[in-house]
Amino acid sequence: MILPFPHEIYDDVTAITPAELRRLGVRGLLLDIDGTLARTKDPAPSEAVSRWLGLMRRSGVALYVLSNNKSPARTERFAQMIGCSWRHRSRKPARRGFLAAAEELGLRPEELAIVGDQIWTDVLGGLRCNMKTLMVQSTDTYLWYFPLRRLVELPFRRPRR
Repeated sequence: MILPFPHEIYDDVTAITPAELRRLGVRGLLLDIDGTLARTKDPAPSEAVSRWLGLMRRSGVALYVLSNNKSPARTERFAQMIGCSWRHRSRKPARRGFLAAAEELGLRPEELAIVGDQIWTDVLGGLRCNMKTLMVQSTDTYLWYFPLRRLVELPFRRPRR
């Protein structure tokens, strides 16, 4: 049984640096949208996240949007803003979407990291595929059900960076 401890925990995506990715042997990022790149109801990432995405691209990091979102329109819109390929309704933590993204990027799973805000979808799925797992604090703390979603994650959180 895999215990879903993330490799690293960050306050938000902008705390992840190209140097940190090199240290981890990561050449590509699989990116969750809701709660990670933007709040669930936001139509676009913040200016700070957009700058961070530009930094990742300039650093040669491959980007891919891997979302459980049911809306192909939302997922595609974010991917177009970022300038990368995408997959909606990926059914994380199932391995299929993670491995399809790796194949599409032409990278081995060990060269990829999933960046997400949920242990039972993003982190567990990445670990099942032998990927690095970079967890961020969710941007969705304003949602009424947020505390309920996070209760089951508490035992698996380590101090963050």
